[in-house]
Amino acid sequence: MIDLIKELLKTHKIEEYIISETEFEDVELYFIKDSLDMKRSKHLLNYSVKIFNNFNEDGENFKGDTTLTIYPSMTKEEIDKAIGEGYYIASLVKNKYYDLPRGSKNEKILIKSKLSESTLEESAIKLRKALFKNNNIDKGFINSAEIFVEKVRKKIVGSNGTDIEYIKYSTNGEYVTQWIDKEDVELYNSFRYNDLEDDELALQVKESILNTGYREKSLNPPKTGSYNVILSGEEVKTLLSYYLENSEASMIYQGYSNFKINSSVQGNDIKGDKINIKLTSSVPFSNEGVKLIDRTLIDNCELKSIYGSSRFMNYLNLEPVGEYDGAIISGGNTSFNDMINNGDLHIIKFSDFQMDSLTGDFFGEIRLALLKDGDNLIPLTGGSLSANIRDVQSDFILSKEVQNLDSYKMPLAIKLNSVEISGK
Repeated sequence: MIDLIKELLKTHKIEEYIISETEFEDVELYFIKDSLDMKRSKHLLNYSVKIFNNFNEDGENFKGDTTLTIYPSMTKEEIDKAIGEGYYIASLVKNKYYDLPRGSKNEKILIKSKLSESTLEESAIKLRKALFKNNNIDKGFINSAEIFVEKVRKKIVGSNGTDIEYIKYSTNGEYVTQWIDKEDVELYNSFRYNDLEDDELALQVKESILNTGYREKSLNPPKTGSYNVILSGEEVKTLLSYYLENSEASMIYQGYSNFKINSSVQGNDIKGDKINIKLTSSVPFSNEGVKLIDRTLIDNCELKSIYGSSRFMNYLNLEPVGEYDGAIISGGNTSFNDMINNGDLHIIKFSDFQMDSLTGDFFGEIRLALLKDGDNLIPLTGGSLSANIRDVQSDFILSKEVQNLDSYKMPLAIKLNSVEISGK
């Protein structure tokens, strides 16, 4: 199919392109409580073709592009028509001209992991054991669950010399925990790993069930006021995404970010933990064929790298280093248990937690929080949090414990001082 696509591109005199062949396989397990209800599998193959059209208008050079999806069931005539239409559409896109990066060639990589050492079915069985290892705690249990173990083979061929292929395994899923006492409460939970993190999943399920128990006992929102707030889990990733997104070439070039190389991204007069981030990737190459290597992004709160698509890196006169989908964010020196002092509010679950990387605003509606009151933890529900990261970043306290979330490794929790909570 790739040869056919290249042949048709040539007939349309298309000189710049990137062809991706993606083969996807998975095994899916669906559970009602701890009983297997259904098992499914998928095996899909499709192609994407990114077409570039270089043209000049009124003395200015442009590079337009469009991306097509090609299916194996399409005829030669259908593919030819799609390519012709795509090339025309690309001529309507007036991006300032840029050079495509030189791609990697003749490389085929299997991303080794515990998942790659077993069949998809074997890994799914191991995940099932981990998922239900800590099931049925007191009055809490897993109500339903879904497990997905996936294998992706991707081949990228481009006019820029790219000719690479890699195979990647991953797993993800979701489960609903339930606690039945005076009330019947359910909480939605999810996970996503690039390896077989069975111990971490088992611990996550245990904490999820216990948190559902707290939610069952929560009746009131916190009182309106200023609190020292602890965020944990997925919310840490959402909050710290501010630094990753503002380090992207597209944000900097368009003036949305004021981050500058060798300047502090965390403000001045930092009293808390400094941010340290290393860029990592779950795949060895970008979609443009650029080889991805681990790269220091932020060192002791100073920006050391800018990353992103070749288009915006070119506009900034920087060498293309690729687009990254992961990072290692260093933890601090404080244990999670030592972070929580009397009067502190640990927000465990939000109905929706969002970060606006343009403004630095973050906000969310509280679904479950624990207020430290002496030796007691008081479960609360309701109310909302709203703050700006620029007002709290100088006093960050990062836990020394870390967590794995998808392609990210980061602190388990982060403490923010003097955050306004709207409650009762």
